[in-house]
Amino acid sequence: MVNILVPTDFSQLSKSALKYAIKIADRLGGNVTVLHIITRTRALRNSMMDRLLMSDNNSIENSEIMLERLIRTMSEQYKTKASIKYNVVRGAYFPSTLLREARRRRSGLIVMGTRGASGLTKAVLGSNTNSVIEVSHVPVLAVPENAEFRGFRNVVYASDLSNLEAELDVLVPYIEKFGSVIHLLHIVPPGTHIDALENRIGDVLKKYTYRNFITLVLVDHDVDAALEQYVQNARADVLAMFTHEPSFFEKVFDRSVTRRMAFHSRVPLLAFRQTREDRGL
Repeated sequence: MVNILVPTDFSQLSKSALKYAIKIADRLGGNVTVLHIITRTRALRNSMMDRLLMSDNNSIENSEIMLERLIRTMSEQYKTKASIKYNVVRGAYFPSTLLREARRRRSGLIVMGTRGASGLTKAVLGSNTNSVIEVSHVPVLAVPENAEFRGFRNVVYASDLSNLEAELDVLVPYIEKFGSVIHLLHIVPPGTHIDALENRIGDVLKKYTYRNFITLVLVDHDVDAALEQYVQNARADVLAMFTHEPSFFEKVFDRSVTRRMAFHSRVPLLAFRQTREDRGL
């Protein structure tokens, strides 16, 4: 049974993510915990402490009322059989608070809404979803605001092949519950000899009893554009990728494909974090 954690700020975006999580839980026989996080404000003077505590308490009480109404409405609207719990928690920083709660509740999946951004907005502001993807030890499903759950019939798994077997060991148990077709996609620049890559992929896949794979080595100089085009052509229901701890240059130049896709993918992005130890670094 999967325990799905969904943070909410009561926006339409977070409601869309909750709707998506409920439908996944119904399909898998799982449960959902909805979390509202109140960011703590540090008092500059002791005289302000009492007022801040009173404000926090009022915020918690109001948020609990809003959460109760939200859960009642969603349960009635979608006729869910899934157990839906809710809680309001305090925290100094949204990502660390969310991951603390995910660890405490042994959550197997975090579902969050995401809205596309570009240019200066993307580079400077970032997003809560993207920040969580960077550090989460739990898989994160980033759901675009207008996405409709259709199951996971076609899952595009984009891989750089650097740690293929370890990534599949993590991905396949998630995906096989849906009986999905996994499109294993690797994109290389023009001039690359692909025969050896195709043979390498085939050798790895022989180790798995799960057989619903389509494999493709695609030649293109623009990884982002090629990936988006394939996702569209395959009518993907979800895009699965692994991220890792960013280097200094990735932070400066925004070179992580996974983080970019969290902003502008038109289908949900299932992001798994990969540590340097996992990659043998």
